[in-house]
Amino acid sequence: MKSKHVGRDRQQSGAFAQMLEVNLKQQAALNPGDYQNVRITSTNDRDFVFVSTEEHGPGVIRREELLDSEGQINVSAGEKLDAFYLDTQGGEKVFTTRPSGRAANEIVATAFRDSIPLRGKIARQIKGGFEIQLGEVLAFCPASQMEDEELGRQSQGMEYLVTEHSGKRVIASRRSFKDRKREYQKDILMGTLQEGDIITGTVISLQNFGAFVDLGGVEGLIPISELDFTRVNHPSQVVKTGESVRVKVIAIDWKEDRITLSRRAMLQNPWQGELPFREGEIVAGTIESLKDFGAFVRLTDNFTGLIPMSESGVPRGQRIESAFERGQEIRVMVARIDRERERISLSYSKVAEADSRAEYEEYMESQKDDIASGTSSFGQQLLDAMNKKKQ
Repeated sequence: MKSKHVGRDRQQSGAFAQMLEVNLKQQAALNPGDYQNVRITSTNDRDFVFVSTEEHGPGVIRREELLDSEGQINVSAGEKLDAFYLDTQGGEKVFTTRPSGRAANEIVATAFRDSIPLRGKIARQIKGGFEIQLGEVLAFCPASQMEDEELGRQSQGMEYLVTEHSGKRVIASRRSFKDRKREYQKDILMGTLQEGDIITGTVISLQNFGAFVDLGGVEGLIPISELDFTRVNHPSQVVKTGESVRVKVIAIDWKEDRITLSRRAMLQNPWQGELPFREGEIVAGTIESLKDFGAFVRLTDNFTGLIPMSESGVPRGQRIESAFERGQEIRVMVARIDRERERISLSYSKVAEADSRAEYEEYMESQKDDIASGTSSFGQQLLDAMNKKKQ
C-alpha cells in the first residue's frame, strides 16, 4: 500500500519545496521603503503592534506610531492599514506608517510613485502655504492645496498625497488626497448605491437652497424642500454642520455627479395623524416670512400656513409689509386645510369679522329680554345683517 503512494509523496514534497523557495525569494525581495498593506494581528504588546502581510509573513510596527492624541491605541485586531518596510531587526520585520529612519526618503519616493497617502501635521505656516511634517520628512503644501475648514483638525494629523518628489524637495497636497478619495468612493458607490437606499452621512455645508451631506468622500444634496415636512426657510432650522443624518436616496445622476437625498422621507408625516386645528378655528401664529403674494405664518406643532393677499386685510395697491412684519404674533382663522397637497390657507381679515360677530352675539344674549318685548329691534337687525353678509 505504501509503495503506491511513493510517487505522489515525492510530487507533493517537490511542490512544497518549490513553494518554500518562491516564498523565501519573495521575502528576500522586500527592500526598505517598499509598500505593504498589513493586517493587525495583536495590539497587546507594550512596545509593538503585531501585523501580518500576505506575501512576506508577520512583522511589527512600533506602538507609538498608532497612538491617538490621548495616548490610546487607535487600531484593533483585524484592521488593515498602509505601511512601509523599514528593516529586519532580530529576525523580526519592522514596518512603519510614516517616513522615518534610513528608509525615510525611499518611503516618500514610494508614496509619490504609487500615490499612497501619508499622514502628516502642519509644522508651521510660511509664505505661500504650510510646512507639513510627514514623519521625519518636511514637505511643503501650497495654500491652494489646503482646505481652510480643516486647519483646526491638524493637531490630530491628516492624510496627504505627495505630488512632487525631487531630491530634498517634497510637495504634499491635502486637496489631491480628498479628490482621490472622492473618486475611489464614487467608484464604490456607482456599483452599490441605488435610488431608494437608506444611508447615513454627515452634514458638511448649509446653503439657502439645502444641505450638503458627505457620504464618505462623495457629496449629496438635501434640497430645502426635502429637509422636513414643515416649511423650512433655511437648513439651519433643522440641521447643523457636523451632524449625522439618516437620509433616503431619491435621485442619482452620475454624469453630473449629483445625488439627491431626503431627510423628510425618514420622518413621521404629521399630516397623516390628527391635526391640532380644524377649519374655521381661530389660532395664534407667528409671521415667519413676507412675500408679494402673502404672508407665511408658523402655527402650533411647526405647521405653516399662508395668508393670501386677498385675506390679509391689506388695501389693494399696498405692500404687505405695510401691515405685518416678520416675527409678529397674530391671530388667524384656518380657512382651508388641503391634506393631499399638505397646505393650509389662513385668513387674517375674517378674524376681525368673527370677533365682531362674537361681540354682537354676546350683546344680543344680554339683551334677549328686550328683544322678546320688541324694545331692541335695532340690535336684531344688525345681527341679521351680519348673518346675511356671512352667507
